Amino acid sequence: MPKPDEPLRGEAAFKAAKKGVAERNEEAYARGRKDRAARNTAYAARRNAQDREADRNLPHQPSH
Repeated sequence: MPKPDEPLRGEAAFKAAKKGVAERNEEAYARGRKDRAARNTAYAARRNAQDREADRNLPHQPSH
């Protein structure tokens, strides 16, 4: 077992590097999901506003 002040070597260094990459990947995926959700929400709000505006311009059925 390495002493606390010695750098990792061999298999331990490989596993530590692999774990670091996996953690960074998960953080990047989480950021991507968050950004995508924000974009989707903004798009839905714009689309709903456009639909409401289009509905205002429709002709109305005359009443009897």
